[in-house]
Amino acid sequence: MAITDIADRAAAYDMPGVVVDGNDVLAVYEAVTMAVERARKGQGPSLIECKTYRWRGHFEGDACVYRSEKELEEWKAKDPIPRFAKKLLDTGTATQAELDGITASVAADIEAAVQFAEGSPYPTPEDLLQDVYA
Repeated sequence: MAITDIADRAAAYDMPGVVVDGNDVLAVYEAVTMAVERARKGQGPSLIECKTYRWRGHFEGDACVYRSEKELEEWKAKDPIPRFAKKLLDTGTATQAELDGITASVAADIEAAVQFAEGSPYPTPEDLLQDVYA
């Protein structure tokens, strides 16, 4: 695109467009909260552009020769999960034990989902196209 911020396109559709740091949990929360409130008042949609970074390549096996290891490491340092965890700890909103409990609970949920998926039968060809409309 010839523009830096996709959110600038919102004006052409007569809606607000906002750019936020997609690695800042609270900034995203605040932007979404405002957009939801606006929509619930019947004031229409909003466009929220969350600036973030894709750590992995465009596909499995992508060598990512188009970016440096330094660039990748700089973005990994902005990972929203440890960044928000630090904020919760620094403000006394959560303890390390609470955060560890959340991490363990999420890991258990993921493992259960993987086990369910791996233990489930493959769909039939009829099921694959059940909700496809062309």
